[in-house]
Amino acid sequence: MPKLLDYSNFCEELPEITTTKIMDKKKFHPKGLFSEQIFGPLRNYTCQCGDYYGISKSGGVCKLCNVDIVNSNERRKRYAKIRLPIPVVNPLFYDLITDISDSSFKADLDKLMKNEKSILVVEDGLPGITIDPSKVPPNTRVWERTDAIEKLVFLTASDNEDLPEWKLVKDNIDRLIIDSIIVLPPDLRPAAKGISRNNQVLDKINRYYMQILQKKEVMSSTNVELTTDKQLYYNYFKQLQKDVSELYQHILEKMSKKQGLIRGNILGKRIDFSGRAVIVPDPTLKLNECKLPYLMFLEIFKIKAAKKLIEHGKFKLINKAIDYIDECLESRIYSLYDICEELSIGEVCILNRQPSLHRLGMLSFDIKLTKDSVIKIHPLICPPFNADFDGDQMAVYIPISKEAKEEVREKLFITKNLKSPANESLTTIPSQDIILGIYALTSNHISGLEEKEIYKDEELNKGEIIFNKALPDNYPVEKGIIRKNKLMRILNNIKDNYSEEETAEVLDNIKLIGFKYSTIFGATMSLDGCEIEGAGEARDELYKSTDTREQLAAFSDPKTLDILKDHFKYSYMIESGARGSWDQVKQLVLSRGFISNFDGEILESPIKHSLLEGLTESEFFNSTYGSRKGLLDVALNTGTSGYLSRKLIFACANLQIDGTLDNCGTTDCLEVYVKDKKKSRMLVGRYYQEPGKLYGITKENCVDLVGKTIMLRSPVFCKSQKVCHKCYGDLYKSLHSRFIGVIAAQTLGERGTQLVLRTFHTSGAAVMKAQHDGRADDMKQSDIIGDLSTVANILHKFQGKNYKMIIDELYDVYGTAEDIYHVHFECVVSQLMWSEHRKWRLLDNRDSIEPSYYSVQSVPSHESWILGLAFSNPKRHILKGILHSGHYSGVMDRILLGEKI
Repeated sequence: MPKLLDYSNFCEELPEITTTKIMDKKKFHPKGLFSEQIFGPLRNYTCQCGDYYGISKSGGVCKLCNVDIVNSNERRKRYAKIRLPIPVVNPLFYDLITDISDSSFKADLDKLMKNEKSILVVEDGLPGITIDPSKVPPNTRVWERTDAIEKLVFLTASDNEDLPEWKLVKDNIDRLIIDSIIVLPPDLRPAAKGISRNNQVLDKINRYYMQILQKKEVMSSTNVELTTDKQLYYNYFKQLQKDVSELYQHILEKMSKKQGLIRGNILGKRIDFSGRAVIVPDPTLKLNECKLPYLMFLEIFKIKAAKKLIEHGKFKLINKAIDYIDECLESRIYSLYDICEELSIGEVCILNRQPSLHRLGMLSFDIKLTKDSVIKIHPLICPPFNADFDGDQMAVYIPISKEAKEEVREKLFITKNLKSPANESLTTIPSQDIILGIYALTSNHISGLEEKEIYKDEELNKGEIIFNKALPDNYPVEKGIIRKNKLMRILNNIKDNYSEEETAEVLDNIKLIGFKYSTIFGATMSLDGCEIEGAGEARDELYKSTDTREQLAAFSDPKTLDILKDHFKYSYMIESGARGSWDQVKQLVLSRGFISNFDGEILESPIKHSLLEGLTESEFFNSTYGSRKGLLDVALNTGTSGYLSRKLIFACANLQIDGTLDNCGTTDCLEVYVKDKKKSRMLVGRYYQEPGKLYGITKENCVDLVGKTIMLRSPVFCKSQKVCHKCYGDLYKSLHSRFIGVIAAQTLGERGTQLVLRTFHTSGAAVMKAQHDGRADDMKQSDIIGDLSTVANILHKFQGKNYKMIIDELYDVYGTAEDIYHVHFECVVSQLMWSEHRKWRLLDNRDSIEPSYYSVQSVPSHESWILGLAFSNPKRHILKGILHSGHYSGVMDRILLGEKI
């Protein structure tokens, strides 16, 4: 029997609230809504008399005021009841039966609840309702009031008991009418002191309880016997029923939405040992270090610092030491800096930048100190955090216990997270100054480094030798100009073939020489330097045709690009990969070109002038479309993308990898066509089936699969509750997490949010690309806003599609922007495939059953009752949980219900 309907048994043992009084002699009334005798003490182990008993007396009772000597958090756990003067219909049960019944039954039920003249008559087993007693045949039994309601529901349930929902109603019919209501713990419905003395500002829930208690007092003081006066009875019944139903609705509202009891108490909690500050780069740091402000460190490590002061003989009592530390904090005194430096040795902290779009939004570092009031971070850790230094802030969290510190070092430490979960590429990516410095160093842009010398039996110039010395000693010699693409290839190679410590050392070396030689190079820009020869002629060439499509084609002509490369003074910025694109240079020195409006349609009249020359009034007005579109897209669609991420994470929350199971033994495989080299790289680490044998896909042999269709082992077909290694692939070895579903959802969600920002950076300038269906529309550009709605449709609507088509569509949309391992799309789609309340892949007879595809929004409620309840619409999920109790075996349910996993 569902526990949520077992109302009377739950209420039976609860203490009763009997008065509307809240205060009694400046203390909470012993029988009132905030009673310390019923709900527990306001302060830990302190009775209502004000005596502190201490934790050693826990479990006892004060003999004078009869308050339990317990922790005050009992006021979040203890329930009470209000006994109703007349029974009413259980609102939860009412919602349940109206949810599964037709409108005529609901109308009959409402008539019995609201019309005092209504009578239930049963003839030949068929219920009927009349308001005229004279029409009732003689010697026919009639039912009135709550008896009539209970009888009507019972007869309807009996007629429909072949349906499981109505059978549940019939079996629990004794729970339909209730004579008590549950009073929530007071900490969930707080009362705050008002302006006037002893006046209380009550939470709305308390007002409903007060109304019910007041009506109870009025009804108990009346001289009329309610059971004999039907009109008076119904008058009170309707009022009481209205109050109980509104109380129930309000509690449901309090549970739902972002600020509700469920989500509001799970997300965004403040942590005691934490801090927050603006971030700045510090090129002197090693990759595994960050610098925290001295004052922040002293506040967080106050207790340890106080103990250190006692050790050094400065104080004898800890409270005196803490007072001195507080004085130092208040007056910004730096006398304890040396002690803090001593304390920081071996300590580790977690840095987090919001929004945490993926697992790399939280990473840990060794602590160093700074006297500045900012957190200083290594420049190379910006990409995983998506951080920049225009005022961004980061939060700091300190692990306290030995186990927490070990876990943080093992799973969150920066050197353990150099591989991206999305595609195992390097997460700490050099950019801007570092790229420019290394390009200048290896391309003879810095005088004095052109001389040739012999290094490792090869002739290199001094700049190349300096670069090669930054790499591991046994790494092959790299010759020629090092641009961003080549540098990333080298660093990824080192990451794959050397230890984490060696990789971190190389990254630090690259950072140092990059900053050093970009400083020596001293790149500057001026408007005069942006002017190029032949700009006017080149622009005339762009617009010599009057046809818009031909003009668009001329913009993409390689000849135009060649002119820019040969004559633009600052081409090294773009050539090196440090900053900017040739599209931006075109707008700067040739012509602003075509821009798109809010609908993504390219305006037919181009902006012919360049930014260097300046725009006419009409050109300037037209160009505002683009910049506004960029700002609007970011404002409106970051939220859309974030909500999609959240839905994905809830849908995939329970998908895990098995730590020990290598092979589930399934013979079903996913048919995958490897169309190009990029897709073959996204299958590295996976296994594919050929008759009689299983083959692994490696970086070396993946190219051999291009143009072939392979039978891939996949999470879509894994027979194990937790996915086996062969179905998932070797990626699990570098994840530090068994929750592969959350990793997949984060990968897609983070990429989606990043893509939303892309429109902002193009400022609305028309960027052409082919549509996803293979056709190109010259006058309509496909931007990420279109992609976002495409993804939403893929994950919501499945008419005529199967798992293979859905995976391919997701890969095509996300794959255009950046590399994402194919397995992440398979993980998401495997969570969308169900057969009623069971995952399709876990069915014994799945070969004979077609999977049903559930929208990403409805998956959480099928996956886990608690997940569904936390996600949205608690009323619907409570009813669903009652009707389908026992169907859920999700990990999240078992964790939240206290079961050890």
